[in-house]
Amino acid sequence: MNKKVFIILFTLTAMFANAQFKDFGFRAGAGWANISDDILMRKGVTGYNFSAYINYGFGQTESYLRNTFYLQTGVSLIHRGGYFAQHYSGYTLGAIREGFFDMWYAQVPILAAFQFELPRIPYVNDPLYLHAYIGPAVSVGLWGDVRERKVAPTYPQATENYDHEDKAFDVISRLDVNGIFGIGVHWRGFTFDFFYDHGFMVLYDEIDVLSQMESTGERKSFSGNNQAFIFALGYKLPIYKNNE
Repeated sequence: MNKKVFIILFTLTAMFANAQFKDFGFRAGAGWANISDDILMRKGVTGYNFSAYINYGFGQTESYLRNTFYLQTGVSLIHRGGYFAQHYSGYTLGAIREGFFDMWYAQVPILAAFQFELPRIPYVNDPLYLHAYIGPAVSVGLWGDVRERKVAPTYPQATENYDHEDKAFDVISRLDVNGIFGIGVHWRGFTFDFFYDHGFMVLYDEIDVLSQMESTGERKSFSGNNQAFIFALGYKLPIYKNNE
C-alpha cells in the first residue's frame, strides 16, 4: 500500500510542471481523531487542522478540464491522538493500564481536485461551487506526549494519577504517510470542507496485539494507524499573473 501512495505522490508532483498558480488560501478545522487499533484503543480525541495552501490550475491548456481540474499543495499543522487501555498481567487483580497519545504533526499534502458549479440560487449573483479532492500527504511529528496510569477497579487504593509521561515520538513513529479525501463547497472566497485523513504507517508496532497473535507473521489488520474526520472553514484569494 505504501508503494502505491509514493507512486501517486510522484505522479502528482510531475503534473505541477504544467500547472500555473490559481489561488491561495487558509483553512482551520476540528473533528474526531483516533489511532485505529481495535484492541488497545478505546476512544478518540479532538483533532485539529490549520492549513495554508496554493491551488495550481490549467487555465491555459486546451483540455476540457482546464476550468474544472486543479492541484493543491501546502503545509498543515495537525493534531492527532487517542486513548488506550490494556489489562495488566502483573500483581494487581483486574488492573488496567490506560492513557492517551497527544501529538502534533507538520503535514504536506499533494491533492488532485475537481470543482463544479452548482445551480444558481435565486437572488444570489455569485456562483456556488462544489469541490472534491484526493491524494497523498507526508506527515512529520513535531512534538507530543504519551501519558499513562494504572487503574485498579477491584482495589481503588492502587489507582494512580497520570504520573508516567514520555515524549510521544520517543515511543511511536515520527513519520507518517497519509491518504486524504475531502469534499466541500466554496462561495466567493469562503470555503467549507469535510475530509478524512488516514495514516498508512503503523505507529506503535510494539503494542500491536493483533500482529502478535498472528501465527503466520502476515498482517491482517492496519492496527495502530492515525485517522481523523475534520470539518474546516477557510478563505481563499486569487493569484493574478501578468503574462506580458
